Amino acid sequence: MKKLLGLIVAVGASALLYACGGSGGDQPLGVASNTTLATNSTVAAAVVATPFSFPSGVPALGTTAATTVTFTSTSTAPAFNISEAGGRTATGTTSFGSCIFAVTASTFPAGHPLALGQTVTVNPCNLSVGTTGAVANGVATSRSIALLLGAAASSGQSATVNVNPGGQLTLNGQSVGQVTLTPVSG
Repeated sequence: MKKLLGLIVAVGASALLYACGGSGGDQPLGVASNTTLATNSTVAAAVVATPFSFPSGVPALGTTAATTVTFTSTSTAPAFNISEAGGRTATGTTSFGSCIFAVTASTFPAGHPLALGQTVTVNPCNLSVGTTGAVANGVATSRSIALLLGAAASSGQSATVNVNPGGQLTLNGQSVGQVTLTPVSG
């Protein structure tokens, strides 16, 4: 009888540990590092109206003063607005493969890379998403994102990020790609 009672207690304790995640259960999954996404029309649509600030300018765009880059539409060739401290601006459309900015209106002087009629190709053109430590549970959290244009990185902006249990990454409600999941420790 003592052996039977001991066995019942051991089985009950094992069931309790399993139910609480103590052993035998699925270990939660998460993202081990930040995610870099190649900017394309889907990624640009996810960050539409987000002003990406480059305090020292963007050499690939020919700017040396504080510069802000904003995608302003969600089309397959999204509109952009680039403004530099001092009031100079350029607008136009973007195509991808890198970021290819076709300038259709500008206050930059003739001969400048952002002057009217110019096309500027920036490679790489990526979005860095702060996914380090994100748990793959589909719950949206506020994370930092930065636009990477050539060698320049913008200051971080806040965005709503979630990762579902299958590794699908969603940025501001827009599915933007897959991430590699690893077991969450500790």
